[in-house]
Amino acid sequence: MTNKANVVLRKAKFDQDFIQRSTGEKVFNVCNIIFMALLLIFLLYPVLNVLAISMSSETEVMAANVTFYPIGFNPQAYTTIFKDSELWRSIFNSVFVAFGGCAFSLMALCIAAYPLAFGEFYGKKFYSVIIMFTMWFQGGIVPLFLTIQNLGLYDTLWALVLNGLISAYNVVIIRSYFNSIPFSVVESARIDGANDFTILFRLIVPLSKPVLATVALWVIVGHWNDYMNPLILISSTEHQTLQLKLKNLVLAAESSTSNLSTLSQSADHKGVAALSTQVKNAVLVVSMVPMIVIYPFIQRFFVSGVMLGSVKG
Repeated sequence: MTNKANVVLRKAKFDQDFIQRSTGEKVFNVCNIIFMALLLIFLLYPVLNVLAISMSSETEVMAANVTFYPIGFNPQAYTTIFKDSELWRSIFNSVFVAFGGCAFSLMALCIAAYPLAFGEFYGKKFYSVIIMFTMWFQGGIVPLFLTIQNLGLYDTLWALVLNGLISAYNVVIIRSYFNSIPFSVVESARIDGANDFTILFRLIVPLSKPVLATVALWVIVGHWNDYMNPLILISSTEHQTLQLKLKNLVLAAESSTSNLSTLSQSADHKGVAALSTQVKNAVLVVSMVPMIVIYPFIQRFFVSGVMLGSVKG
């Protein structure tokens, strides 16, 4: 059967299903479509507005004429950002922390969740309580700083990687998914002589790709958007992450505006003031783009990973 015939058959089936629906179902579907369209507009408009301001001319930005599309295209804000030689180093640092931290984090989370799901040992309940305890109480910023400093990790990227290695919430999510895997699978592997590490990394992990992809997205986004930990644990420009560097660029643009405050009637001052606004919005775009690019590749795992992990099979 040709593709054209398949399309005709699907259309006929859709029309038949639509005709068979009651009036209430049709009204609900129309209202649902309208509501979702309005919701999409509300959610999408701020993103388009940020992108438009970052690419508009100074005059239109100062006049607040920019809405969801650029007026008087001007990429000067992006030129200001990307001409900074230290920006690319900060991007590399963020990529290393995000993806390297994700790899180590997934390994540690699986090792922590496996005994909770399949282990039978004395003190298992206490082990679970200790993990959950970290969700309710945290040591605070000062103990964290002193610990990192005493370990000799201050002003290193490893401080950021190891600090976000394990999250109690992620352990619970992965443990719940592990519980959905039949225990007979693990028993069969043990009977065949496999040890726990072999079972975990060669049997359980391949069966848990949906939840691991979901948690990986959370970890990557968390590391990528993290600002407070790099601010506390990183001091040198060599190890700055992207968020710190972008913040410094914004401060530099604002400083340029402040230094020219006495020239408020000057056209040059208005251009600098507009550039400060453009840089702020361009910074948001630069920080968003990598996550927007990554998300479509693991979107299919996102919902299935969480939903399957929430119900024990």
